[in-house]
Amino acid sequence: MSETGNIEELAKLVSNDIFKWFKWKTCALKDTDWECVIESHNKRTHPADVVFYYDDPYSGNVIYVNTDLKSYKKGSISSTSISKALSSLVISIECANLSQDWQTKYLINDIGFDCVIGMLFIYNHDDEFDKDLIEVIDSIDFEKINTPENVKLLLLDPQKIRTLVNVVVDMKGLVADNLLPRTEYTFFYPDLVMAKRHGEEWSQPASIEALTSPWLIIKHRATDDIEEGFVIYYHKSGDTVDEFVYLIDAMSHYQMLLSNKPIRIRFTNPGTHSANNFNKAKIEYLKVWGADEARETQLNRIDAKRISKVASNFCPMEIGMRDHAG
Repeated sequence: MSETGNIEELAKLVSNDIFKWFKWKTCALKDTDWECVIESHNKRTHPADVVFYYDDPYSGNVIYVNTDLKSYKKGSISSTSISKALSSLVISIECANLSQDWQTKYLINDIGFDCVIGMLFIYNHDDEFDKDLIEVIDSIDFEKINTPENVKLLLLDPQKIRTLVNVVVDMKGLVADNLLPRTEYTFFYPDLVMAKRHGEEWSQPASIEALTSPWLIIKHRATDDIEEGFVIYYHKSGDTVDEFVYLIDAMSHYQMLLSNKPIRIRFTNPGTHSANNFNKAKIEYLKVWGADEARETQLNRIDAKRISKVASNFCPMEIGMRDHAG
């Protein structure tokens, strides 16, 4: 396998290892072209590196995610390379929602088919692209990409991917320590005013909206070492007390506090004072809503700590050797 092939395989391994923990499923076909049906695209086919799918927790429909996997080293990630990849993905998704060939290749069945979403997965395989990324993305002229209203796109950049990798590694650690069941967990979605959750409670996947929100809530069954409860992965820096007051208020609104189940908050990108600010927020919340003993007991059951971070880079040469050996 060439070095380029190793790097491409690298992105596929990482994406698979991430999304299976979020209860996404993968279509069997990979690295497959399908017929273009829009003449103005001036193409015979469009590519699909991998197509994921999951049941939307609120609509109950099946969401398909046609994914373009990109693996770059630091110097290769630029506004030009990202713009080019997004422009290509836009026309692919516009076509995928109409192409009978795409549907024949990837639809599990016609029941509940909602739409095809495009995901650009930008993996930084040397794990060195960090603070400059926001400037690169901000410099992209998205108006020139010309995205139709019916086309939905998701950009997973190296920073977001690194966070998701750290979440998965932390989940694996909790499972190994018997502090999270291996399969008996679900992603928590409260009933909304205009929408109620569909499907069986303990099989809910993490939707795209959940994965890109400031926090990700997991509800889990009991193990021998911990009772049934919640794990919240909190992605903001926690630099202010107010943001944690808002989080506690959301937990109250979702009736998580009334459930009297243990709640573990796991900081994925904490600032220096995040833990202290969270404790201050609990005090502030009690001042606002009244410091009664029951509410104080509920808040004191919340355990908040930072997760360990891991390097999300792997060696392309090692992957090539592993494939050769296998």
